[in-house]
Amino acid sequence: MDIDDISKYKLKIKTEQAGAFRILIEALKEILTEANFIFDESGVKLMAMDSTHTILIHMKLEGINFEFFHCPKKLVVGVNMLNFFKLIKTMGNSETLTLFIDNENENKLGILISNNEKNSKTIYKLNLLDIADEDINIPPAEFETELSLPSGDFQKIIRDMINIGEQIEIKSIGSQLILNCNGDFASQETILGETNNGLKFNQTSPEELPIQGLFSLKYLILFTKCTNLCHQINLYIKNDYPLIIKYSVASLGSIKLCLAPNT
Repeated sequence: MDIDDISKYKLKIKTEQAGAFRILIEALKEILTEANFIFDESGVKLMAMDSTHTILIHMKLEGINFEFFHCPKKLVVGVNMLNFFKLIKTMGNSETLTLFIDNENENKLGILISNNEKNSKTIYKLNLLDIADEDINIPPAEFETELSLPSGDFQKIIRDMINIGEQIEIKSIGSQLILNCNGDFASQETILGETNNGLKFNQTSPEELPIQGLFSLKYLILFTKCTNLCHQINLYIKNDYPLIIKYSVASLGSIKLCLAPNT
């Protein structure tokens, strides 16, 4: 394959953040069976809901953050997430990932995994799908509470609580984050305050106005599959509104996972 003649490609992008891309697809396959990736000059976007319409995913990877990014016209690339992951699951951090679509073969996504140390290249061709686009409109919202905390700490709390109950109450009072879970045999309450390397509030609500919501732990445990993408996550909380958790996708961009509250 002559990878240097760019005129042969509708799409060709290259990143050395192969490990992060693998983690991203591994997490997405737990939530979405199939989805459309939208490529254009600015980067890669994905906006989709899970089959229960409980989770909304909004991802944007910036073209400028790739080693190479060529997509002169908007392209809708529909893939089966599990099949995509099967092809890249052994991809390591030291490898380079190139995604491409030939002008002559626009129904297949080319996946080139190269390893300079081993002087090796592996090329896959993934059959693309024709997936109907959902019309998703997100009304703008001002969040009462915005905070950041270590992704590993959040993962540990969710893992602990899913052994106790089915839902978590997330409550923000002043500069404290209170996480509650009740089950048949036990309950758990974790209270987090601000520290230099831990929880940090970017926006707080007055203490007399607690911000709280009940959310399903079985969905939040899926979100925590993104943990290894970044050290810090951002939480956006508003009464009677979905919880939004934002993960950075290494240095490529970000993914926002939105979870509807339990009523």
